[in-house]
Amino acid sequence: MVATTKSRMPATPGTYDWGLLSIVMVLCGLGIVMVFSASYAWGFKDYDDPYYYVTRQLIWGGLGLAVMIVVANIPYTVWERWSVVLMALALLALMAVVAVGSERFNATRTYFGGSVQPSEPAKIIIVMYISAWLASKGTRIRDVRVGLLPFSVLMGAIAVLIVAQPNISTAILIVATASIMFFIAGAEMKQLLVVASGGAATFWLVIRYSTYAHDRVAKYMASLWDPMQSEEYQVQRAVEALIRGGLFGQGVGNSQAKLPGYLPVVWSDNIFAVVGEEMGLLGALLVIFLFALLAYFGLRTALRAPDNFGMLLATGITASLTLQALLNMAVIVAAAPPTGVTLPFISYGGSSLVTALAAIGILLNISRYTGSASTGGSTPAATGKQTHARFDFGWRDRWPRLSGASRRRPATNSRKAAPASTSRRRAPARK
Repeated sequence: MVATTKSRMPATPGTYDWGLLSIVMVLCGLGIVMVFSASYAWGFKDYDDPYYYVTRQLIWGGLGLAVMIVVANIPYTVWERWSVVLMALALLALMAVVAVGSERFNATRTYFGGSVQPSEPAKIIIVMYISAWLASKGTRIRDVRVGLLPFSVLMGAIAVLIVAQPNISTAILIVATASIMFFIAGAEMKQLLVVASGGAATFWLVIRYSTYAHDRVAKYMASLWDPMQSEEYQVQRAVEALIRGGLFGQGVGNSQAKLPGYLPVVWSDNIFAVVGEEMGLLGALLVIFLFALLAYFGLRTALRAPDNFGMLLATGITASLTLQALLNMAVIVAAAPPTGVTLPFISYGGSSLVTALAAIGILLNISRYTGSASTGGSTPAATGKQTHARFDFGWRDRWPRLSGASRRRPATNSRKAAPASTSRRRAPARK
């Protein structure tokens, strides 16, 4: 169970982080353009409608924006109180999809014929739950019985449910994000090494005995030195598309990678190949730069959060979105085996887009309360919420450091200093 305490949010919160919102809107706008460019040939071929995919992406994008606006106006501490209930619902959805989900591309990951993928909202819900759980433990997180063992059991149970779909890449993303949060919360390095060793051994067994995963990894390892000779045609053709793009690209709408039969689901999993071919190296670097800015604004929100839960929640959301983007792009440049991971805000996908925008809404709400202590405003910690020691990213003496607001300096002298007006004696006047 996650222990929480009653809190009262500031009556007059600040403004949203408009820099973060601007970056997300640019990514979404670029995504609409690239989804249309990558999918109109497939839409005409499969549905006799070149606007089939982009129309649905616009509908999901509008729904995602509405969700983001609503979530941005909900105090983020609400998610701490409801984290247990949401986690239970997420686990039920992950278990149910294995039994009654829709099968696509040799995997059972979705409901309603592929429209809803429960592992997408589960990623954010898991971040909420782990944030509340870690914040409730405080410095006791270094105790193996309080921190490492429960954390390992929780991650193992979640990973098993997602790997059973199978969706190994999403399981890796969730475990990696949770491990980053575990580290930020104050876990010792030896605990992280245990988690890493256990996770690596588990995923090795999955890859070893899963035909689905073993075939993909084997083909990837065979093409590691020369992707152009890969047996995995998806890797080979994605690299070819990037090469054709050159420095400035072939122009929007002129990609060969989007032609039917060239790359699978090019409007979703492989959309970065279309970005590289049509916009060139400069366009690909622009996308990478936008995600780097997203990571910067997200981590800045985390560092300025008024309490531990907000700090961990912002860190987890930022890490989840950034790692997912890196994994998607790594597949296209042949730095990772093919996965089913989408490129956040850019790839086609209803569950992915709505979930990502909802996560941004949470970040925007946290950003409204950042810096409250320095400006004299109220914070959750100062209005009745009992929080544990704030952790930052330092390594001094291998212990997490306390923030200035929560650090208490020991008294060095039992006598109180006299006021300045009485501590100095006026020198006698000379005659």
